[in-house]
Amino acid sequence: MIQRIQTIFLILVIVIGYVNLWQDPVYAWFTANDHSNSNVLMFWHSYSGVVTDANTMYTPDLLTAFFTVVMMISGLATVFLFRNRRLQLKAAWLTLVFSILLVGVLYLRYFLMSWAHENYTGQFGIHLIWPHFLILYAALSVYYIRKDERLVRSMDRIR
Repeated sequence: MIQRIQTIFLILVIVIGYVNLWQDPVYAWFTANDHSNSNVLMFWHSYSGVVTDANTMYTPDLLTAFFTVVMMISGLATVFLFRNRRLQLKAAWLTLVFSILLVGVLYLRYFLMSWAHENYTGQFGIHLIWPHFLILYAALSVYYIRKDERLVRSMDRIR
């Protein structure tokens, strides 16, 4: 059914992905050791929360935006596959894999940036917490879909 607990977790995945995508989180800020300039990793160039000056360079990260959109579409498709639980379970696994890939790409971009520019000191932003919740909620949806499938199979055995 569509009103199960896994639907709530999948809707939370979609909502957090949407917030992550359109609130344009800055997840890494690199400042040069001599404080001459800085570099910001983000989804788009349109971040307005930081005062722009000539010494700040914004680097768009479209790969994380791509993984976020694919994960949101996969989560939305998973919600409406409730009639076929096996297919829903596979789609939920796909959502979980894409959310793990999203976090992996975020960390990879951060470490590649820090290794490429040795004169920069980097720090993670608070917004990096949200993609970890995506993994948690996608994993919980997989768990509850599997639990429903086991319950239905046990009822079939009783009949």
